[in-house]
Amino acid sequence: MKVSFYPEVDLDPARRPVVTLGNFDGVHLGHQYIMKRLVERAAALGVPAVAVTFEPHPISVLRPDVAPKRILTPDQKREVLGEMGIDLLVIIEFTLEFSRKEPEVFIREVLSEKLRAQELVLGTNFRFGRARAGDLETLRSLGGTFGFQVRRVDPALSEGEMISSSRIREALSEGRAGEAAAMLGRPYFVEGEVVRGDGRGRGMGFPTANVSVGGDVLVADGVYATSARLQNRTYRGMAHVGQRPTFGLSTTAVETHLFDFSGEIYGRPLRLFFHRRLRETIAFDGPEALGRQLAKDRDQAGAFFRGSGRSLVL
Repeated sequence: MKVSFYPEVDLDPARRPVVTLGNFDGVHLGHQYIMKRLVERAAALGVPAVAVTFEPHPISVLRPDVAPKRILTPDQKREVLGEMGIDLLVIIEFTLEFSRKEPEVFIREVLSEKLRAQELVLGTNFRFGRARAGDLETLRSLGGTFGFQVRRVDPALSEGEMISSSRIREALSEGRAGEAAAMLGRPYFVEGEVVRGDGRGRGMGFPTANVSVGGDVLVADGVYATSARLQNRTYRGMAHVGQRPTFGLSTTAVETHLFDFSGEIYGRPLRLFFHRRLRETIAFDGPEALGRQLAKDRDQAGAFFRGSGRSLVL
């Protein structure tokens, strides 16, 4: 069992931590509520707050044919979790061998021997161990044996339904970027290096940054009001995701036009945030017709930002 600690520190055996566990795909509002409670309990007891997660995603190991797209890459998940105020992030390599551990073995080896947890803070649907046989009741029943207590955090709701990574993926796949952002507690984003494109956008008066995305792209094809973080600055803009049928191009691309930006951008990392879908991808009669539509898209994106009243401190 490979276990990595971030930062790489040894836990003080005299300060038994408060621990949470989960996949935390997306680190959405439900996960954030758990982290908030975790940090509060650890502070009250004067001990470290420890979050345990698994990489790769368990479903990608157990059923790779139906593995979901990732809302966050592993590095992004580390970053976002690190902003939650926890003291230690523990990443366990998820393998077939690890998946076959019985719940009691997992509790003994991970929670008791490796982490020496004195308290667990968990969501209601946490499952673990062989065939996902372990749950909160399993932990409570064995807590006395291994010396820890279990605290449950009720699920976060959106429009009366539990927030989940699957709901967020569904919203993004249908272009409902604003709804996904409400469940994530932040806009959905992708990131990658800006690479050279074909220059067609510049020729129409809309120069674009073509982003070579590292990781999955979950949003539906179309044009979006977006913002971009580049060199510690945030720029409003609009982006297109998908094929470019006006030019007969069937490959999928992510390209963004940044408002009020000029300068060299190739080779630089860019993080692109999706706020609202403006329209679907459409084939136009030619560059001139597309250019006229892009002007309308720019006006619509600008109206969104003027009317949203939202800060772009992301």
